Amino acid sequence: MRLRLHEQGYSLITTLLVVTVFLLLGLTIVTAAVQHAQFTAIRVDDVQSLHEAKTDVNEAVSELKAELSEPNFFVNHRIFAPDQWDQFLGIDSPSPGEDTIAGRLHDRYGVVMKDESAQYNIPKNQVFLRALRLSKTFTDGHQTRTVQRLVFVTNTPSFLKYALGSNRDVVLNGGIYVEKGNVYAGQQAYASNTTNYVKKNGELTVALPNAGMPSLSSSSIWYTSDSRLNACGQTSNCWEAAQDRFHMTNNWASLWPTDVLEPAPTIRQENEDFIDVDFDLTVADKLLQASGISPLSSQTRDAYIEQVEAIQEAADKDAELHRLVEELSNQWTSLPINQNIPLEKAIKESPKTKPLYLNGNSVLTGDIDISNNGVNQWLIINGDLRLDGPTNPNTFVSVRGNFIVLGNVMLTGNLRLDASIYATGYTKIYQSKIERAANDKGLVLLSKGPLDISRINEFDNPTIPTPNLKGYFYTDSSATIYAVGSYLYIEGGLFAKGNGTTAPDTDINGLVVNAFRGQVNGDNGEPSRFAPGNHPLSSRLIVRYRPEVLVEQGTGLPFVNRISLVVDRLEVE
Repeated sequence: MRLRLHEQGYSLITTLLVVTVFLLLGLTIVTAAVQHAQFTAIRVDDVQSLHEAKTDVNEAVSELKAELSEPNFFVNHRIFAPDQWDQFLGIDSPSPGEDTIAGRLHDRYGVVMKDESAQYNIPKNQVFLRALRLSKTFTDGHQTRTVQRLVFVTNTPSFLKYALGSNRDVVLNGGIYVEKGNVYAGQQAYASNTTNYVKKNGELTVALPNAGMPSLSSSSIWYTSDSRLNACGQTSNCWEAAQDRFHMTNNWASLWPTDVLEPAPTIRQENEDFIDVDFDLTVADKLLQASGISPLSSQTRDAYIEQVEAIQEAADKDAELHRLVEELSNQWTSLPINQNIPLEKAIKESPKTKPLYLNGNSVLTGDIDISNNGVNQWLIINGDLRLDGPTNPNTFVSVRGNFIVLGNVMLTGNLRLDASIYATGYTKIYQSKIERAANDKGLVLLSKGPLDISRINEFDNPTIPTPNLKGYFYTDSSATIYAVGSYLYIEGGLFAKGNGTTAPDTDINGLVVNAFRGQVNGDNGEPSRFAPGNHPLSSRLIVRYRPEVLVEQGTGLPFVNRISLVVDRLEVE
């Protein structure tokens, strides 16, 4: 009986122990579940905080882009100097006001905009380029973290991004080689292995030999409006000449031809906004700053703004530019128009402490040096300009200086150039051999009218291809380039905006390039004995992208009245 009671006591104790253990396990599970639920809630809050911070930073970047994307941004907001730009952004104060970009982004999104331009050695007192970091903090557990994006804000014109291009159509005929850089076509893009040229008597000619297809380096990209490229691989009937124009035939397709050796280029759609140059404001800006009227000076800023706004609002901008020249000309050194005094001599004997001015057409046939203490000075010509070098193979005219020409420009003969030329009319480079100056600088040429380049370094067949034309060429209008008999190796770039006027000798609005890959010899001054080549460097037109040549001239970038953003990737720290 006692043994049975002992057994029952042990059983009860065992049962109580088991119940206690399960109770403790249950409490542990419940506690763990509660803690897990709490931890999960905290993590959800952290994830939501991270997502909200990312969203706010991205929306702030989008709003920044929207606020700065007005077509006439600088003029509309009366921003003409870097300090005004900093005030508008709100980066000149640790506590930006609500009337600044930084203040509005902080009030709306809690995003802080910090200027980091100094870290990138940006000369803030000279340029409008800024490096801005947009950031927002959030809580991650017991620590504070930051979401941020670096944004470069610049007024750099988009054409400087490309080796070749146009806002309208781009036509590359024959074996041009883009050694470095990209090609841009704002509308239609065309490529063929037929090339065209014009004889001295004006006869339009379609070259029958296989000229080669355009070739781009492996790192180069052809950007088009719709990721499409129209091509023609036939060697005789991509083009026809009629009624003083080259016209396309119907043998073009949206596929790269299969009967050519060259591989199809990489083609992508350009998604970034295109920032145009305002040519008239650029010329006005150069005229004013050459005269000492600068937005960087508090004494002359109001006068600068008044003149720029007058150009901006004028219905006839050419007439307004002529008015500006007439108004400013009394501040310049006038050159005499005298047939008994060579213009080169008058330039040499004139002081270069201020711009030189010639009221009339001019022909320069000798060495020209328009510089002051090593810095290029301006020659302003109210008329046409012709730079006429010698034709002897080893004799050159050297030209150094900056030119503003309210008329047409013609370059011919053998020239060594260290020059910036702004022309409000058309520009023609014909029967010329152009080399870099002794200081290794070249030519920056911006033209409002059509650009026509032909018969350059004619019938040269170099065994070692080296750049022979260092410069950047831009036209507000359209351009036709011939490199069949010519030989051009451009270190810089070429861009034709295409403002409605067709390219010379064509019905194309934009940029038209004609080139031959291989050797070409002359027969009575006309191309003959075509010897096609397979290597890209045997092309008679090679372009090596190098936008720095514009900055090297010291003239600054052309006037751009819009802002573009370059946005780096989003980071979480």
